[in-house]
Amino acid sequence: MTTYAVLFDMDGVLVDSAGLHIRAYEQVFEEARLSFSGVAREAVLGGAARSRVIEIALPMAGSEVKRRLAEAKPRALRRLLDREGDCSMKGAKQMVAALVRAEVPMAVVTNSLAPHVWLQSMGVADQIQVVITGGDVSSPKPSPEGYNLAAERLGVAPNRCLAIEDSHDGWRAATAAGMDVALFGNARPPWLAPRAWYMDRLDASEVLQRCNIEEAG
Repeated sequence: MTTYAVLFDMDGVLVDSAGLHIRAYEQVFEEARLSFSGVAREAVLGGAARSRVIEIALPMAGSEVKRRLAEAKPRALRRLLDREGDCSMKGAKQMVAALVRAEVPMAVVTNSLAPHVWLQSMGVADQIQVVITGGDVSSPKPSPEGYNLAAERLGVAPNRCLAIEDSHDGWRAATAAGMDVALFGNARPPWLAPRAWYMDRLDASEVLQRCNIEEAG
């Protein structure tokens, strides 16, 4: 296999964001004197888009209430990030640095509407050539639209891309786009095929070796 580009999911792959996302939602809901449900928390952990999380939390609320909450959540997250600092996953910055040295083009494909806040916090925003957000596509993951758009903007065929994902929806999206996919996580999920590529840590050397890319430096 020869892979010429690496595409990352963001939440749970590059950044350890779930806890901060939940705290940001809880803050804006509390300020609005509303309850943020356990089901909505599970949706955040599953990587659901902001609009979907708010719909799950408040299915009967009016559109204006949902709009205000959706607008307030990124501001709350920014305040938390300013206090918390770098929230990168272990090994994420080292992997990006190794791919830069090897001159491998990179993209981020995420359902998030504000990924640059996280990438700037990591210090890698200027090292990733393409960022596809939830606002760039008509259908979020598990639709392959975001991955196809990222490959197009990188100028690399999908079958010459490696996607690193941590969710079932993300894995389905990248697989449907025709990419090689590595699933990253703390435990191999039961739905993953026995021969599918699973990583329990972000290891740049493993990725470069699997992609037949010579490690620089």
